[in-house]
Amino acid sequence: MSLEEVPEGTPSDGNGLVLFVPTLADPSKPKATELAASGVVKLTYSITGDGYNHTVTINKVTANRLTLPTQLQYDGTEVDDLAITYAYTNTEGDVVRLALPKGTQGYIVERWAVANEIDPTAGQLVDVIPIQASVSLKNAPVTNQELTRTQALNVTGKVHRDVQIVA
Repeated sequence: MSLEEVPEGTPSDGNGLVLFVPTLADPSKPKATELAASGVVKLTYSITGDGYNHTVTINKVTANRLTLPTQLQYDGTEVDDLAITYAYTNTEGDVVRLALPKGTQGYIVERWAVANEIDPTAGQLVDVIPIQASVSLKNAPVTNQELTRTQALNVTGKVHRDVQIVA
């Protein structure tokens, strides 16, 4: 058997975009114009390097069968949790704090493996997460670090994973 070839990878540095989008006509088919519309806020570089925490839990359904020595499993409900930690200045420059006050509803759109400076265009893959912003909490100051806040973004509907942006 020959040695397997190593597929090319994409570094994470500079290759991500996180947007807050107030409205989408169809979250399963976000339009490039909607992702560039007035009111869309770029959050990426306000969020700390370890502060974007989108986790997915797939709950398991187990099936016990009479005398079967193996417990069967299959996928159950999906639970998306999303929390962000972001730089905090207590000024009008607080992008996230001003864009996501408690109760704000809309969508977080994540795009990975494409340079941050490239505008969202048709054919790119994104995840679309419907959210309602929770309370933004100040984190305790830490020596030699920026001040930060942490905020849960409650997932309020179906998360659309790896959907293509349309023209």
